[in-house]
Amino acid sequence: MSTSALRTALRRALPWLLAWWALQAALAVAGRLVARRSDEGDESTAGIRRTVALGELRLRPVNPELSRLRVDLLMAGGEVDLSGLAPVPGGIDLTLRAVMGGLDVRVPAGWRVWWSARGLGGIGLAQGSGATRTDDERGADLRVHAAVVLGGAGISTPTGHGAGAR
Repeated sequence: MSTSALRTALRRALPWLLAWWALQAALAVAGRLVARRSDEGDESTAGIRRTVALGELRLRPVNPELSRLRVDLLMAGGEVDLSGLAPVPGGIDLTLRAVMGGLDVRVPAGWRVWWSARGLGGIGLAQGSGATRTDDERGADLRVHAAVVLGGAGISTPTGHGAGAR
């Protein structure tokens, strides 16, 4: 490829690259603004809501009375570590909305997990993780309600062999 052909190719590609970077920057700024308005609670509260666009989320709730988590991901990844909590009476409700994003949820061994997923994507339970899937929504320690597009969630335990296990 000659130098002039390379310059022509770069000249044609540059506007597309700049437009892509501008779109990424706009999504990141819009995501931060939405997060400032919609994020609620912190790791010590009984209800937590987080919104992340083009980034990562690391959350380790410590409130033994945690009852509700809501996570919205747009082209982002997240990790929610519930392994330090004892089973909560009534269970924990996790609502996940993800577009091209994923969430790793760690639970203590022995927890019963129920889930419902809509969209293109899903939820998986790591084999040999020590957590079990249940059909009893009311009796579950963790209930995951997910709406995903090209994304999903993985559930594991700290000693499990899932993608998020350590």
